[in-house]
Amino acid sequence: MTQITRRQVFGTAAAAAAATVLPAAVSAKAPLASGQVPGFYRRKVGDAQVTALLDGYIDVAHGFWTGIEQASVEDLAAAAGLPDNGSIRIGVTSYLINQGNRLVLVDTGSADLFGPTAGKFLSALAAAGYTPDQVDDILITHMHPDHIGALLENGAAVFPNAQIHVSGLEFDYWTSATEQSNAPDFAKSWFDAAIGVKTAYDDRIHVFSGAPDVIPGFTAVPLYGHTPGHSGYRLSSGGEDLLIWGDACGVASVQFAHPEAGLAFDVDGATGKETRASLLDMAAGEGALVASAHLPFPTFGRVLRSGEAYAWQPDEYRFDI
Repeated sequence: MTQITRRQVFGTAAAAAAATVLPAAVSAKAPLASGQVPGFYRRKVGDAQVTALLDGYIDVAHGFWTGIEQASVEDLAAAAGLPDNGSIRIGVTSYLINQGNRLVLVDTGSADLFGPTAGKFLSALAAAGYTPDQVDDILITHMHPDHIGALLENGAAVFPNAQIHVSGLEFDYWTSATEQSNAPDFAKSWFDAAIGVKTAYDDRIHVFSGAPDVIPGFTAVPLYGHTPGHSGYRLSSGGEDLLIWGDACGVASVQFAHPEAGLAFDVDGATGKETRASLLDMAAGEGALVASAHLPFPTFGRVLRSGEAYAWQPDEYRFDI
């Protein structure tokens, strides 16, 4: 067998380069492209096909963190290779699950409620090949605007045939005039979105309590703290599971290493901290496949133990869908 040496390989390459005559550069310069293509990514879970739908992104300023020093957040962001600009950029992702006989959404993105860098959920849904009228059920993790915004357009229901499923604790809180008046100023307008959903969907809203089997194949998982009735959903299909946990732990560069770190958006930060600790311990112990709205897109992965804390292991890219 002929042996090819390193010298032969690089010597041949150098000779070829020296012999190559490059064409003259054209005078017209191509402009830099802007933005990404509509964000969607498919993955099988058992017999179900799960499509992650990217709504865009938001920037979380370092000053919004609680339970951790800002200097520590800055160090963690630097260690993750993030820009030194006083904030951490996170995606906003929802999930479309095709069970064959049923089309289910978990959350719906922000529409125009979170600024121009988000609100691309419906474009991503269309790019993935679906229309709102095809959706049978929508499972809401919680009623923050970046999770329910695209339920409405000009006050009307966007999904004409879908049943909405949401925790009763969550629904009652975000549709309460009393709670709205007591909320911090930055959150007062968020109640309007939930009240709009209540009006537009009316008798198509199903409220549940605890951890029921909400629809076939989906079990609610109480993950309270970030909001009063915040819920994850466990999809079970063909002997495989996926836990979609909403915002219970959402900023990968900070909260896996420091589960005690919360955000000013948490309605009950103390409960959220306890929930996050239990959730990460469970996910690491089970080796569970998980997904979360604000983890790096397409957000699928597993939690690993790392010393006394945790680390995020993104799922390998799946070529077979």
